[in-house]
Amino acid sequence: MTDKQKMVSAAAWSVGAGLIGRAIGLACTLWVARYLSPDIVGEVAVATVIAFTGNWVSAWGCGQYVIVHGHEGKQAIFPASMVYLLFGAIMLVVLWSSSTMLAGLVSAPRVAEYLPGALLGVAIRRIGSIPDKLLARELRFSRIAIATGFGDVAYAVVAIVLVSTTELGGHAIILAYIVQSTVITVLQIASTGLRSWLSPVPITWARIKAILRFGAPLTAEITLSEGGRYWDKPLMLRMLGAEAAGTYGLAFNLANLPALYVGGHIGTVMMPAIVRAPVQDRTHMIVRALALTAVVLFPMAFGLATCANTLVAALLPPNWAQVAPLLSVLAAVSVLGAASFMLASFLAALGQNTSLMRIEFVSVLVLLGAMVYLSRWGVVVASFAVGLALVTQFTLSVWACRRHGLALHALGRSLLPVMLACVVMVVGVLLVRGILQPYLEDMPLVLLLCEIAAGAMLYLGMLASVGKGLMQDVMRLL
Repeated sequence: MTDKQKMVSAAAWSVGAGLIGRAIGLACTLWVARYLSPDIVGEVAVATVIAFTGNWVSAWGCGQYVIVHGHEGKQAIFPASMVYLLFGAIMLVVLWSSSTMLAGLVSAPRVAEYLPGALLGVAIRRIGSIPDKLLARELRFSRIAIATGFGDVAYAVVAIVLVSTTELGGHAIILAYIVQSTVITVLQIASTGLRSWLSPVPITWARIKAILRFGAPLTAEITLSEGGRYWDKPLMLRMLGAEAAGTYGLAFNLANLPALYVGGHIGTVMMPAIVRAPVQDRTHMIVRALALTAVVLFPMAFGLATCANTLVAALLPPNWAQVAPLLSVLAAVSVLGAASFMLASFLAALGQNTSLMRIEFVSVLVLLGAMVYLSRWGVVVASFAVGLALVTQFTLSVWACRRHGLALHALGRSLLPVMLACVVMVVGVLLVRGILQPYLEDMPLVLLLCEIAAGAMLYLGMLASVGKGLMQDVMRLL
């Protein structure tokens, strides 16, 4: 199999498994919401965000170092693995001992109860991180997809069983995350073995300095990038309370399913793919990937925003009603997040870690600053801060990429038929709702299925007539 075929196969495995895993995760999330109140879900989410933040800060770009320098063999892989594990151990000790203080900072004492379990799950997942990067470097994304898929299934089963049959409450979610981390890590290590990354070799001070120099800007960029997706939850908890944080967190997770698990998976595949590609081919790869991603991503995101009210009425209990307006706002702006993620892959492949760090720093400042200001008008208005941050991030990413020869002029011609098809879809769904709602007011699930069916038919029909070439490209990719 050629590298090009491997890349296409990798994308298919990654996106396909990601969608299946997210479908399972979505079903699990909706089921759990029937048993747990928004305030408990919000506090659990904040505990995991704190654990994740420690993981990002202490990663120090070691995984990316393995991807980029893995061709040097164990002399590069083993030192990076040791730095990664050592920094992780230090992070765990610091956060574990500070759990009460951190819970006080977000004004939610119960966060301290959930944080130790969240840290344990992160620690287990961290052990499998270097094997994950080795598999990615070798374009063995099917193994990553299989491990992630089994982990998602394990999480869903454990979470559903525990919240349905026990009084564990939020601890049920933490235990499910620990099981998920264990399954994924075991399968990833089974795919690479231990010798590929833990066989001892002499570690020189020059190598350690090279890893630290490589990882410094990358760590800042990744921490800011991930923080931009997660730090709004602790801020929301502190400013508007646990219930607002819980509904906002659920809406955010639902809204980002298309962006993170379509565009996100393609972006993850693109990092090693672009590193391998000739310089003259990189711009074409990015533009084509963005166009093809839009064909799938745009109708999912705008459809989710349009159907938000019906979806929440059909699938969630009344105490989660606030999710609907939040979902409409967040889903509509999520498409920019996927595009920015893929442009970041392009910049990362060129080694522009400092540029990425600056972009993420400005974006996070806009997000947190806007959220603080807008929160005085409630959680729905505060959610518009996400849109402002994503517009900022996308604009800065495009500008940075243009300096490196990436011109997106051709992208506009490809996106126009997709946008036209989405407009027709949204208008059609609203008309269908207006016609059917008086008859199906007590059957929201039936109304939801009618809206989805109408939207899908209208989108595919319109795209087939105005964007036939894009449809053919997607079919060839599949």
